[in-house]
Amino acid sequence: MIRKKFHKFFSALTFLFLILGLPLAADEKAGSQQNYFQANPIIAEINGEIIRFEDLRDKAAQDAAQALYDQLARLLPNLVLNELAKSDSEIDPNPKFTINEDMITLFYKQNRLENRGSIDELRPQIHDYLANQLKQESVYRQYNEALSKGLVKSYLQAPSEFLLETNVGQGYLRGNKKAKVILLEYSDYQCPFCARVQNILTELIKEYGSRVAFGYRHFPLPFHKEADEAAIAAECARDQGKFEVLHSLLFKNQKNQFVENLVGYADEIGVKDVDQYEKCIIEENYRSRVLDDLKAGQKAGVTGTPGFFIGTFDSKSGRVRGELLSGARPFQDFKQALEKYLNHQS
Repeated sequence: MIRKKFHKFFSALTFLFLILGLPLAADEKAGSQQNYFQANPIIAEINGEIIRFEDLRDKAAQDAAQALYDQLARLLPNLVLNELAKSDSEIDPNPKFTINEDMITLFYKQNRLENRGSIDELRPQIHDYLANQLKQESVYRQYNEALSKGLVKSYLQAPSEFLLETNVGQGYLRGNKKAKVILLEYSDYQCPFCARVQNILTELIKEYGSRVAFGYRHFPLPFHKEADEAAIAAECARDQGKFEVLHSLLFKNQKNQFVENLVGYADEIGVKDVDQYEKCIIEENYRSRVLDDLKAGQKAGVTGTPGFFIGTFDSKSGRVRGELLSGARPFQDFKQALEKYLNHQS
């Protein structure tokens, strides 16, 4: 029965690999007809030279491979426990847990969810999330015990790390500008998800500002009509040391970014030379810088906003090498990625 279940499982896996263009590689042992999961399968052979997945992957292929691995890594433990539970009463593939109010409150505060809604509004989602997390922890613990006892053997392999490269260029830097680790944001002043994540970034700067560089480059989306003018205005404010003030103001006033609005913010942000600030905006002095930022983001793999590169940073060359996180992620996602690179530096 287990063999049949696994046969169906790996047949589905083969189908997914065909969709993604990532074939399964056969076992290299002579005479073996069994196929095993391979994270770096052979794709082609040219004049006797083997071409593997890692030789030709790009970000899209890597994302697809990682998504496939993540999904299979979630499915396999449940399948294994359901099979083992038929002959072992101590294995529970569907454990139940009680979630109390203290657990919900702690999660709400630790993840800084105030900007997502009140605790009363989010209580049902938090309850279900915590219950599912505890269940999965139990499932993975039992699965790992089964592996250690030799009750199951897994051939599942994660794709190797795939690092992207970009550069801070003339982006605005905060935090420790000489740090070895950076969080570089590509963002759009009219993007609601970009605005939503700003409070989390502020908390990250408070916690990691002495150890991490925090960069910002513009990525105005074409359907946000005033986003490029807003980006230009931010650079004009930067000339007079007011980038951060206008930066924050723009995310709070996403519907008021017409040229007359941008010029009108002069007094509110406290620029000393109002005429120069206004002239800079109207003449679009920094149009080319904003376009350079956009092109750099596109080249590095940014397709939407916000996009965050987290990785190693060479402050002399401006080179960034790391991973790309997309969307308004929770605090913990950023923390986990930053800690990984900080630990590599220690």
